[in-house]
Amino acid sequence: MTGLLLPVAALALSGAGIAALRQAWDKRTRWTPWLLSAGWAACALAVALCGAWLGAEVGIPAGITLFSIVALAVLATHVRWREVRSGPARASATDPSDRPSRLWRGVIRVLLAGPLSGLAAVGAGVALAKGLPLGEADRIAIGGLTVPLLWAGGMVWTLADDRILRALAVLILSSIAAYTAAFI
Repeated sequence: MTGLLLPVAALALSGAGIAALRQAWDKRTRWTPWLLSAGWAACALAVALCGAWLGAEVGIPAGITLFSIVALAVLATHVRWREVRSGPARASATDPSDRPSRLWRGVIRVLLAGPLSGLAAVGAGVALAKGLPLGEADRIAIGGLTVPLLWAGGMVWTLADDRILRALAVLILSSIAAYTAAFI
């Protein structure tokens, strides 16, 4: 019975904390600061209880996950679907390029967004993994987790930029700078 006490208490505290936060954000009253404080305190205590139940290494992420699931469940119960209003057709928010589309421009964009952005991202990740003043495992983790973010950012920027030569120059220069920082 006592084995279930901590997880049930953590679930109840997460629910109470989310309910207090939801109440504070829905209606602004003189109790709002107290509800916010109580809500965050209850959620923090729920995470701490999960840490005590499963150990800090596993329990804290489990408590944060529990908090997130409870929050999503509360939000899902308050969803209101509205009818879609049909109005006049609006112009597109982003205008396409004024230049006529050409096959070679599309091929160059794909090459810039894929391999060249990836090359620059890997270079920056290697530079971080070799240059950060941390332990080996931390450097490798930070360098490795940075690569997909930089690669995605490079792809988005390359495909959104209308000037291919500018994207080419920036990606080549950032690749050179990253690999120079990594290996020199």
